[in-house]
Amino acid sequence: MKIIIFICCFVFCGCGFYNNSFKPEVLAEKKILSSRKAEIVQNGKVVMVVIATYLNNVNPDIYNTREYFFIEVFSELDIPLIYYMTFSITNNERFLWIREVDKDEFDDVLNVSNKWSKGFLIAFDDIDEYDKKNMKLNLVVDTIGEMNFDFTYEVFEMQL
Repeated sequence: MKIIIFICCFVFCGCGFYNNSFKPEVLAEKKILSSRKAEIVQNGKVVMVVIATYLNNVNPDIYNTREYFFIEVFSELDIPLIYYMTFSITNNERFLWIREVDKDEFDDVLNVSNKWSKGFLIAFDDIDEYDKKNMKLNLVVDTIGEMNFDFTYEVFEMQL
């Protein structure tokens, strides 16, 4: 009887730990830890602010087959951003695809911080562990400027 009670306790503790890792506040904290911010300033005025989030660190169960980034762009420029942005990561590897994330697709991870921003999902080929530890995302916006996002320092798993 003691063995059955022990097994039940063990199973319920494991399920509790698994469920806690997907709470919205845990995902929000992982998103903040995996995000980097950059801006382009021209003539003393900020023309573009971009927040890049490395999604493989936020939810590795979903984002694990490639290198995924969520890009939030705030800009007063009236240009079709998706056609002006070029992304690359470590070793100058270019992105496979990019798509704009519609407002009705937003969830706890894929969302923007204000109503004027646009969100984009970007995928790269999977890279090896060494390159992941030295990963930098580069964004070139035609005729506007360039931004670099440094993901080289490690984000440690939360220990509650």
